[in-house]
Amino acid sequence: MSRVRTLAGYSLDAISVIAVYLVMYLTGYGGDAPVWCLVAGVLGVLQQQPAVQRWLSRGDLRRYAGARMALLMATGTAFIYATGWGPVMVCGLSLVVAMHMRYSGAHLWRQGLLWTVLCAVAGQAAVALGWADSYIAAPDVHAIALGVVVLSALLIRTIGVTGEERQQAEGTTRSTERRFRALIRDSADVFTIYHPDGTIGYVSPAIRQLTGLDPDQRDFEPLKGCIHPDDVPAGKRLLAEAAGPGEQLTPAEIRIRAADGTYRWTECTVRDLTGDPDVQGYVINIRDIHDRKAIQERLAHAATHDALTGLVNRAEFGRVLDAACAAGETAVLFVDLDGFKQVNDTYGHEAGDALLIAAARVLTRWSPRGATVGRFGGDEFGVIIPLPSGGAEQAAERILAGLSEPVIFAGLELVIRASIGVAVSAPGSSSGAGELLRRADLAMYEAKRAGAHGFEVAPSRAVLAGSGRHA
Repeated sequence: MSRVRTLAGYSLDAISVIAVYLVMYLTGYGGDAPVWCLVAGVLGVLQQQPAVQRWLSRGDLRRYAGARMALLMATGTAFIYATGWGPVMVCGLSLVVAMHMRYSGAHLWRQGLLWTVLCAVAGQAAVALGWADSYIAAPDVHAIALGVVVLSALLIRTIGVTGEERQQAEGTTRSTERRFRALIRDSADVFTIYHPDGTIGYVSPAIRQLTGLDPDQRDFEPLKGCIHPDDVPAGKRLLAEAAGPGEQLTPAEIRIRAADGTYRWTECTVRDLTGDPDVQGYVINIRDIHDRKAIQERLAHAATHDALTGLVNRAEFGRVLDAACAAGETAVLFVDLDGFKQVNDTYGHEAGDALLIAAARVLTRWSPRGATVGRFGGDEFGVIIPLPSGGAEQAAERILAGLSEPVIFAGLELVIRASIGVAVSAPGSSSGAGELLRRADLAMYEAKRAGAHGFEVAPSRAVLAGSGRHA
């Protein structure tokens, strides 16, 4: 049934003409050669089928277009002039031209115009010679034919020029689309169109490289909610403040979740093109900056941390201590390893480095939650304890106990000994971080004088001022 509907669809024009002819014949106005009319009509129907046209063109509808059109023109001319109404029905040849333009290109209108004129001239010559009947007497038959041919020519030209312009526009559009797709396909940036209703209309292929997700899938649900929870406010703000056409774009750094569950740093910009009928959404550009961000983070970490132990360095320790003292009561532990020089001199720097790394681990493990552990340089360490997160003296005892565990290096058992000075800021004290650290330093030297592997609490401010000692 579907094949019958397809056959009828491509032959609708010719079938309609044959139906009208049968009505004309039954009413006595169908000419004296009904059999030839029906034969020509059936041949015309067959020639309009795409399968027949492909067979005549040997599979390429661009081949033999002029010859195929001439054959159907001849069949149509034979039909309309056999009915006796050729001068009136010659306009039907424009349908033949339109069909071949649809199959083989709009440029055929010029050949179609030429064939229409030639077929009309041949038909009128047949009428003049008496080879074809006409219900219209001469000379009116020729005047009518001339007028119909002129109108048909104008119609064919109009259809042809319009078709060529459309094809040219479509060709330009396809060329632009191919160029756009080529650029987008090889671009490392991700382009996506986000509609105001929350749907994603387009995602460029680079999304696969960035996240591992497939841009060709029909449902883009996996791409929704892919922003890191901490970056959702920034994403909403970026969308709310999206730049309009021609406005300066403002980028934002947002983490995007990949298919494996990890997050990658990206730089996003949004252009508001919701008012553009061709877009009707927000155009989001996503640039992968994960590697650059990782380098920046490594550089920032290196600037504030000790390379050997991974603890904060002296400069960063001072900044944290300043902030802690400004916030409230704070305790500082000044830790100095005992006998470290002898280990270095006896077993080498590798053994000394192993001791420093082990000491850093012990300090980090046994310091209270929220404490900051740093290395000043050499064998000196510090611990900042924002009170009341934990008792400073109890922390010193735990650290000393942890340092008592031997460190195994190259089959040797090395024991870490340490002296710790503890200084605690008094409630409501206006003393700064520098003074607190100097008091802890003085207490550490007191611990050394009292005996190895112990701690002392810093003396009062009066004693510190009298001693004149500085860290």
